[in-house]
Amino acid sequence: MDPKELAYWTPKFVEKLKTLPDLRDVATDQLNDGLLATLTIDRDTASRLGILPADIDNTLYDAFGQRQVSTIFTQLNQYHVVMEVDKSFRQTPAALKDIYVRSSNGQQVPLSAFTRFEAGTSSLAINHQGQFPVVTISFNLAPGASLGGATTAIDKGAAGNRDGRPAFKRRSRAPRRRSCVPFPMSLC
Repeated sequence: MDPKELAYWTPKFVEKLKTLPDLRDVATDQLNDGLLATLTIDRDTASRLGILPADIDNTLYDAFGQRQVSTIFTQLNQYHVVMEVDKSFRQTPAALKDIYVRSSNGQQVPLSAFTRFEAGTSSLAINHQGQFPVVTISFNLAPGASLGGATTAIDKGAAGNRDGRPAFKRRSRAPRRRSCVPFPMSLC
């Protein structure tokens, strides 16, 4: 199972379950709205400007990481001196336009001269069951609904694939007669 496919189909399945009358408060633990910043390096241009990938890596770490630059020794303690950019300059990806990389001939070249920035979203966490990515879908029962009726409704909702989406399959390791049965689903 591809995590991207799971991220695509789970919200559709959750929306389908929200339409079932036996279920209330349908939710998932899937977190797909994390911010992602992709910096693509044009290696040919960087090479022409005399900039190595290691130079870019070091410059970005100096700007957004915490580089230990020295250690101050006293009679009782030692203190690590850490270099970092002021937080006001690293709050948004727009700070990348103010980053310059030193080329092999000593010139300062703007990062934007040989890179492209793209903003996007990414999963904050991907849960696994064994080696496979999974999501947990939880729900409450509607007043007067039984767990058996809800399970049947979920099975019917998962089986339909008229719109071309893959069918979901319920996998349960516990007997159905127990009141708190996990219903792991997998795309097939």
